[in-house]
Amino acid sequence: MNVAIDFRPVKLRDLVELPEGATKRPPRPKLGPRKSSDYQNSVRQWSELCGAKISPDASSLQRSDTTLALRAALVAKDEGRFAEYHHPMYRARWAEPRDVSDREFVRQMLSDAGLDGESALTRAESDEIGARLDRDTREAIDRGVFGVPTIFVGDEMYWGNDRFELVRHALKKTA
Repeated sequence: MNVAIDFRPVKLRDLVELPEGATKRPPRPKLGPRKSSDYQNSVRQWSELCGAKISPDASSLQRSDTTLALRAALVAKDEGRFAEYHHPMYRARWAEPRDVSDREFVRQMLSDAGLDGESALTRAESDEIGARLDRDTREAIDRGVFGVPTIFVGDEMYWGNDRFELVRHALKKTA
């Protein structure tokens, strides 16, 4: 099955809905030992299934700001180098794990993707790209997105990596 995928970077922190009546996000509840063990086991199993390495240390960077990396993804996408940027950046964040908020690291990743790292980084830091990331995030929210990964097949929305088989089924139905 040959399907085009239109990746659209968005700010996950902005997608997360507030509980009804809340004015700020409550602290994330801590997982108990049984649920934490099960969660780690699920992450390991999903990474094996997808062939994606995920470091146990990746959660230590969970709170790092990914905005610059997302902006750089938009620049790479515009230049036709999205896959060359995205896949290594994803590996850097989840498998190595590296701090993707570091400006020099993002510049190097843009260079490694075949772009002029300095000019691509300058563009990523521009008001234009910042506004576009905000707009794309707002459009995702307006469409009903509340987390990542979210995949649309037509107007049907699928959220979460555990929905990939449902996406495959929906694509087969539309083919």
